[in-house]
Amino acid sequence: MQNPGSVASFRKLTPAMMRSQHLALANDIVETTKGEVAMALKKAAPALGVDGTCYHILDILLGLTCADDWQPNRRPIVAISNEKLAEYVCRSKRTVMRCVKRLVEAGVIAYRDSPTGRRYVHRGEFKNGKMGEIERGFGFDFSPARQRVQELRALGEDFAAKLKAQKDAKRSINRLLRAIEDMKLLADQESMPIEDICEQVEKVLSTSMMLEEKAEVLALLYETLVSRFAEQQAHQEDAVVSISEEMTCEGDINVIPYNNTNPQSLESSSDNRRSAYADHSQYENSAKRGISLAFEKSTLSKFREKSASNSNAAGLDSVSIDLLISATHCLRETLGSDYKSWPELIASQRDMALLIGLSPSALAQAQERVGQHQSAAVLATTVEKSLRDPHLISNPAGYFRACIDRAAVGELALHKSLFGLVSN
Repeated sequence: MQNPGSVASFRKLTPAMMRSQHLALANDIVETTKGEVAMALKKAAPALGVDGTCYHILDILLGLTCADDWQPNRRPIVAISNEKLAEYVCRSKRTVMRCVKRLVEAGVIAYRDSPTGRRYVHRGEFKNGKMGEIERGFGFDFSPARQRVQELRALGEDFAAKLKAQKDAKRSINRLLRAIEDMKLLADQESMPIEDICEQVEKVLSTSMMLEEKAEVLALLYETLVSRFAEQQAHQEDAVVSISEEMTCEGDINVIPYNNTNPQSLESSSDNRRSAYADHSQYENSAKRGISLAFEKSTLSKFREKSASNSNAAGLDSVSIDLLISATHCLRETLGSDYKSWPELIASQRDMALLIGLSPSALAQAQERVGQHQSAAVLATTVEKSLRDPHLISNPAGYFRACIDRAAVGELALHKSLFGLVSN
């Protein structure tokens, strides 16, 4: 395999591009797999500023790489033209060129330009069911991402932790603001002055502090309000005790009160006596009707749940976990782990969704519509198809949602797709 090529003379180099080229020329190659790098890249993409069309292009380029090319003695190179990428993402050629440059400057790929500017890959002979080694290749080199796999994994974890901290801070701020507003209304009723704390709250909200800092300051102000109310309540209790001590019983008259000023007549008493022998069948019948209605509602809800579960399971009558394992060898190779049961397949749905750019909300909606088992089976089939032939499905996430729509109405023949994948 020849040495890495240089950047074409027509490109305007930047320091970030030079760092990517330096990573591509590293000698101490990191041992990793395509699945590990793809997972690390997708989790770190928001922190790297890779989103939208740029993320779509990254997903396509990753899918075009061969898993064997990620071995330490090989180089993961993708050869595809800007025009073809523009067709896949439905964008202009200039937009594709800007997105590719952003990926290079982010340290994900490196340029590997040929003297003529063409992008192509020449491989050796096909041996033992595997593609031959790249003898000459020009295009986009994923060696920088392979060298930074540990850094990208840590970057993705830090971004997820930071995002979680920001969400927690937002929830704390909203909760504290509602509590302070309630205490402000109570203070108005008690004629208690808290204008100084309200002004401080407004200042905190108008400043450009971090969300975590705002949450801490608002928590301190809330504790100050609570202590003020506690002091006010203690002061009022002391005042009540002092007033009760000043009051005496001197001069009171000891008179037995007579409160029964409206004696019952004989007719009313006789009516009450007859009420003990009255007919209570109306109340008993109404109670029985209420119990029967409640039983019918519970029985109907159980029947609906059972019918829903049966309808979800009906879509998997001809699909077994063994069939899925036989049909998704590319998916298992990309994930770097084998799933041998339905629970293991369901547990890997989040990682499979990352491979096709499917959002967690869309995955949760699909699980709610057709159940976790059928959703996992459809997702595994979609990812397997996109990994085998990235040209076949331009938008795997949209293809998955379309399959879920068909599965929800019972029109999806998933077993036919799986048998087709097994035979190919």
